[in-house]
Amino acid sequence: MSKSDEEQERATMSRTTKLPPAPELEAFCPTCPPVEDVSALLARLGFPLTFQMEVQDDLTTLVHLPALPAQYHYKDGFGTEVIYLAGRDTALEGEVYPFHASRFWLYPGADMQAFQLAMSTLALGYQFTWCAPCEDAAHEEVA
Repeated sequence: MSKSDEEQERATMSRTTKLPPAPELEAFCPTCPPVEDVSALLARLGFPLTFQMEVQDDLTTLVHLPALPAQYHYKDGFGTEVIYLAGRDTALEGEVYPFHASRFWLYPGADMQAFQLAMSTLALGYQFTWCAPCEDAAHEEVA
């Protein structure tokens, strides 16, 4: 087998080799970037806005819950999803959140590179660290 054949075989294997699924991630952002900026950044990465919900500030009278900031959902063609909560999330009973002005969630799709690109671009652009979602009430950052 020639050297170019070996390189082509390696390239084909790397494209078809299944990687273990990435975990879902969450981030507590110290700032609250304008949704227009977040949308423009994600659109450049191939994530159009697919759903949005305005601020829900009437929850206290209906079900005794704190107000919920506006949320924006973005999804690429591979099913990778980003959710942006444009405001401070209020912890419910038993939950403890770090200081934050907004939150992000990232869910993997079929393309690991799209997931990793969104993960690094958002973290660098908005100066936060991704965390694995905690099953218990406390939230701790992971390296």
